[in-house]
Amino acid sequence: MSDFLFKNATVVDGTGKPPFEADILVEGPVIRQVGRMDGARAKRTVDAQGLVVCPGFIDMHCHADFSLPIVPSADSLVHQGITTAVVGQCGLSPAPLPQSNREEVIVGLSAILSEVEEEIPWSEWSSFGDYLLFLRRLGVSLNVVPLVGQGTIRSGIMGFREGRASEEQMKGMQEEAAKAIQQGAWGLSTGLIYPPGSYASTDELKELMQVVAREGGFYFSHIRGESETLVEAVAEAIRIGRETGASVQISHFKAAGRQNWGESKKALALIDQACKEGLDVYTDMYPYTAGSTTLVAFLPEWAQEGGKEAVLGRLSDSAIRIKMTEDMMKGGFAKSVEWDTVLITGSPRKPEYQGLLVSDLAARVGKTAHVWIFDALLETNLQIHIALFAMSEDNRKREIRHPLMTFCTDGMGFTAMGSLPRSLTHPRSYGAFPRILSHYVREEGILSLEEAVHKMSGLAAKRLNLKDRGLIKPGTAADLVVFDPVKVRDRATYDNPHQYAEGILEVIVNGEPVIHEGSHTGSRPGRILNRL
Repeated sequence: MSDFLFKNATVVDGTGKPPFEADILVEGPVIRQVGRMDGARAKRTVDAQGLVVCPGFIDMHCHADFSLPIVPSADSLVHQGITTAVVGQCGLSPAPLPQSNREEVIVGLSAILSEVEEEIPWSEWSSFGDYLLFLRRLGVSLNVVPLVGQGTIRSGIMGFREGRASEEQMKGMQEEAAKAIQQGAWGLSTGLIYPPGSYASTDELKELMQVVAREGGFYFSHIRGESETLVEAVAEAIRIGRETGASVQISHFKAAGRQNWGESKKALALIDQACKEGLDVYTDMYPYTAGSTTLVAFLPEWAQEGGKEAVLGRLSDSAIRIKMTEDMMKGGFAKSVEWDTVLITGSPRKPEYQGLLVSDLAARVGKTAHVWIFDALLETNLQIHIALFAMSEDNRKREIRHPLMTFCTDGMGFTAMGSLPRSLTHPRSYGAFPRILSHYVREEGILSLEEAVHKMSGLAAKRLNLKDRGLIKPGTAADLVVFDPVKVRDRATYDNPHQYAEGILEVIVNGEPVIHEGSHTGSRPGRILNRL
């Protein structure tokens, strides 16, 4: 007798083909049969009349590798129907942590991970393989595709310092990357607007990626610019793929800043041209007009060198503050930012800042935005997260339809209950995939239901070469989502993000129910997936 029988389902199979009516039989961790099965029997039968059954969603850019050690149930992700997450993004991964610079790496990461850093059990691992073994022992509720972070590797060898890598340092970074790939990493990620990733030249990245590409590893890149230098940054990522042979994934695509919205079409055209040349280039996005990062990212690149203590020292120096202000106004991430579009979402040491705009907070105390930022970073030990409302909704609609566009949360796996989370966070950690289904499919009609599911599952699986996931057909993994196409919607908002999506009724991971009748079962059947 099989384990599950879904009867009378509207099947959207992940291929992009129109929905069809069928039953689905699940035995153990795989789908055994799809079709009409009037005489079939199973331990549990689900009447899916009026409901959609589709493949589990694949989150192509996720930071849950930092939250899974604390919240292995990944509630906010699986409540969206996500059954697989690609983690280790933006050049940041929890490992490797070489003994020589271990504490400096951890302190550097903590400035970025203010929502979770105090709970991360750093002592449980050193190597990349140790970290994956920890997750396997712990058990997690979704499948994990792990990447190793270039920023973590670089800071482990060189610290949080600018400068060209020496021959010995380059060799050390290549050895760490090779070890991570051998221990289970699917590829390398970069975060080229954040130190220490931003300190790496294109040539340094190429040297590192050559080691990864030889093993068939991916290059996932939070590219070097997403505003006025978007086109150049996309071109750099494509060049690295062209010259190393690596498959390229351009992370959380966007054109930020009103004056840069026209760059979106140009950047997508570059991706199209690269594919015509035979290069393997895809991209992904989250369905919001606001991004999210840390407040410290607004500081000039040179001001972030050396790790947390060095940054705090500069913020305490009035002369250096003047230089930082001048540089922030001339270029970099802070150039042309409108401070009434910057919302404080996470400030555990000063929670009264949460939910307020930088412009309003500065005006309340009679300071310029720059001075308020410097003071706030000092008094919170750099631990402030922000949402930046910088994208065009018209662009988002166009970008969603691009044939090589997949979807992501760029978030973590939180629980709406208990000690975590302590901040407002970005609503994408709770609502990205249901928002596609409700806003862009049902309300706006930008995608058909089958197109959206294809991008969320089959297309993403194809991109990752996951031959046994992303589709509903006999022999594939039983990663399934059952949702009400009329009621599915995201509930998370910027004011109240910690709300699970509605209408996601059942989520099956490797044949085991993780969400049942809209509630988490506590099951942890997820796997650390092996690269094929």
